[in-house]
Amino acid sequence: MIFSSVCLAQNKLNEKGQPYGHWKFDKGTCGVSEEGDYKIVSLVQYDSAHFEQEEGSSVGHLDVKYKAGKAAIIAYNFNADSVSVNDGTWNDYDTATGKMLQSTVYFNGIVLGRKEYSLSGDLLKYSYTNYDADSAVYLTYLDNHVFKKECYPPHNGNNKVTQYYPNEPLHLYDAEPEFNINFLAKPYARNTIKIVADTDITITNIAMDSDMEMVNRKNQPVRFPLELSKGETYPITIKCTPKAATYSFYDTVTISTSGSRFKYKIICAEWCGHIDRNNVTVLQNFKLSKSRDRYLFIKGCGSVTNFTITDDDGKANNYSALGGRVTAVDLSEYAPGLYTVDVTMGDCEAEGNGINLRIVE
Repeated sequence: MIFSSVCLAQNKLNEKGQPYGHWKFDKGTCGVSEEGDYKIVSLVQYDSAHFEQEEGSSVGHLDVKYKAGKAAIIAYNFNADSVSVNDGTWNDYDTATGKMLQSTVYFNGIVLGRKEYSLSGDLLKYSYTNYDADSAVYLTYLDNHVFKKECYPPHNGNNKVTQYYPNEPLHLYDAEPEFNINFLAKPYARNTIKIVADTDITITNIAMDSDMEMVNRKNQPVRFPLELSKGETYPITIKCTPKAATYSFYDTVTISTSGSRFKYKIICAEWCGHIDRNNVTVLQNFKLSKSRDRYLFIKGCGSVTNFTITDDDGKANNYSALGGRVTAVDLSEYAPGLYTVDVTMGDCEAEGNGINLRIVE
């Protein structure tokens, strides 16, 4: 009871309904508690200010000029001469474990930097803005190393520069390649990754999933140890041929180097389906095996993808998926026989009606 009284005393509002001082509260049903300070600031300090109110709320967005750049501030109970904003360090905690999930540093409502953590305490993301130079940096961490660095150069917020493993002896032009695969039309895809050596280094092994193959620039298998000289660029081509029965969206390629326990990782995203936007309007008949294929995969398109599987007796099962996700239908739930598949792919305005699917053992 004493603790509750302290919390209520901290969460204070002035006569205009603006929060100020130290606050601690739960974010509704998010399972997160938030703690930090509010500050009431005068609008005179800004060269210009544009405020947009959220409908039915006392919360809005204040767009201001700050140093050489601009900032978007979350504002509470805006009025003609002042506004309440976040200030100092705000921390978000997981209510079940008490572990910190996010820490954000504000200056008069302007976000200077933010860190995101896993429940195990590992740093996942760190972003910060240099308002003097009007530039922003976004760092993504993997295995406690900087995996990806995204920079927006000064006065050019639309020209993002991405680097992978910028602080390591090896740099990768792309460590998040995407493979678009149709199991029926083209059951494989290729992607070339360029490896750049920042110093003389030896690659001892590159390990990958059994559904992947790797060749060098001469279309030959890569042999190890692979010695790279400082400044050398070495391209490898990865061919991905997944199987429907064992398909998973992500596969990881791991690069090991001499004298280091740290391993570089290439995270491969595989967008696979039997039906997608490219064949949904032309596909008429196809066959899947319950034992060999195990699943029917449909790669969505647009805001929502809806599809129906109907048997000869007219019994229909309806499915839907948001966005461009890959949806799996377990064939073990269907008896062998002939079915009709009808697909509508949301904003893509692509429809496949009366596609004949034969399911066999």
